[in-house]
Amino acid sequence: MRTILFAVTIGAMALAQPASAQKYNLTIAGYSPGGLVSTAGAGLDRALNAAYPGSTITYQTSSGGLANAMSLAQKKVPLAFISDTELNVVLKGLPPFKQPIKDLRILFHPYSPGSRFQATHFLANKDWAQKNGIKTVADIAAKKPAMRIAVNRPGNLDGDVSIAAMAAYGISLDDIAKWGGQVVRAASREITSLMLDRRLDITSFGISVNHPRIREMANGIELVMLPMTQESARKVSDQLGATPCIVKASDYKFLAVDTPSVCVGMLTVVRADMDEQLAYNITKGITENLEKYKAAHRLLKKAVTLQSWSEKGLAPFHPGAERYFREKGLIK
Repeated sequence: MRTILFAVTIGAMALAQPASAQKYNLTIAGYSPGGLVSTAGAGLDRALNAAYPGSTITYQTSSGGLANAMSLAQKKVPLAFISDTELNVVLKGLPPFKQPIKDLRILFHPYSPGSRFQATHFLANKDWAQKNGIKTVADIAAKKPAMRIAVNRPGNLDGDVSIAAMAAYGISLDDIAKWGGQVVRAASREITSLMLDRRLDITSFGISVNHPRIREMANGIELVMLPMTQESARKVSDQLGATPCIVKASDYKFLAVDTPSVCVGMLTVVRADMDEQLAYNITKGITENLEKYKAAHRLLKKAVTLQSWSEKGLAPFHPGAERYFREKGLIK
């Protein structure tokens, strides 16, 4: 990873230059090293450099979007990745925040809810599901089986989505323990291993449709995907700032019918006081080199479009980004 001089502001002399002659040296607050978010950061760097040769976007690791929002508010970085559900927490001032952070603005969606990069999956070991008569998430609430279930680790809001999805059916973590079951909190890599070792009966996590981890599980054991209802997907989405979506039966051999799900997107967020022309130039430069961004990962190449890139979010667009998208007819 390149080491750069961190430039948060652009001087008046630089702004007077033609946009194509400018160089931008910026840092974006990301997540852990590796994975899709860091790949998205690399894609932004390539796209910006293609638009303004010599420019860089350096990916700074962090504990996630909640920490990134604080880094923005404290003016430690000019750009940050924040998920839709994390932005919901930030804007409402929910724990761990004591008050809302309101002066955040969106540049674009590196991947939107409609891309289905983070769609909630309820995946069960087929043998266990058949033994207990479990065909849907609602069946879990009705039959109250003893089950070993995994959701994402504490501090990762994906785990909160899964917990809220079960709560929509009246299922709490305490209930699962009372039924003789166990709740495991773990990252997707560990969840995959536990499922393959048959130490879990069911898992719920947000992951891209047909993700390699799901294929790995399906290659090792027989899976079934437990459908949610439209009502439960809508309830969870409204509560957490996510978006209802559909996982199609054609996406998986082990899914019999289309199932509603909860999808979460990722935003590139800046402070409201970012210079408008700077926000415009960043948005224009990366958007007009979107193929460079999409080439960073095969899933991005497949799912990202100009329409998904410019989808609205919970916070307003930055005026510079909005001006560019209106010029291009991407928003009205």
